[in-house]
Formats: sequence, C-alpha cells, structure tokens
Amino acid sequence: MPPKKILIAEDEKPMANALGLKLTSAGFEITLVYDGEAAVEAAKKTPFDLIILDLVMPVKDGFYVLEELKRLKIATKVIVSSNLSQEEDIKRAKELGASDYFIKSDTTLAEIVEKVKGII
Repeated sequence: MPPKKILIAEDEKPMANALGLKLTSAGFEITLVYDGEAAVEAAKKTPFDLIILDLVMPVKDGFYVLEELKRLKIATKVIVSSNLSQEEDIKRAKELGASDYFIKSDTTLAEIVEKVKGII
C-alpha cells in the first residue's frame, strides 16, 4: 500500500522541517509549503490524505486556505496547527472544515504524529 500523503503548510521552516522528518519516519509521504497560496495550489494538483495547516502565514493565511478548499470542494481532512488560541479562531477554523485544532506551543511533535495516525 502506498504511503499516505500529507501536505504541511507552515511558514516557520524549522517547525515544518522537524514535523516533516517526524512524519516521514512514521511512514508518511510529505509535501512542505510555506504560505497559504502555495498550499491551495498544492491541494489543487495532488490528492492529499491530510493537510496540516498553520493559520498565520505570508501571502494568504490559513483561513483563506480553508475557505478555498471548501469553495473548490476539496474534501481533504485538515488539522490546524497554530499558536492562535482564541476561542473565536478555533471555532472559525472548525466551521470552515478543520477536523482538529491544536496549539503549537502546547503540543509535542510526537503528539502531532499520534493525532495524524488517529485521523488517517
């Protein structure tokens, strides 16, 4: 069975690379992008099994990505990974289709890998 494909949209490159390495070693195929516009373009070209999405990114933010995925009827599951911890941000992300939401500063890479395995 081919590995599950995950798109990581995260503008903090050290975080993106660390998460990518951790998920690759867990057997997933990873694509990294560093802004919201690139995330939408990647999602249009490749059917991913999961998207891990930061909300605060250059060019276009994560809310834009969620809105575009919905508009384009791309039904890929999305886990939001953000340091935005306001209840309104979490609620808005989930209303736009996010399956899960975690606060980066409160979550270890190992916990993220476990969440990913639980979702796909």
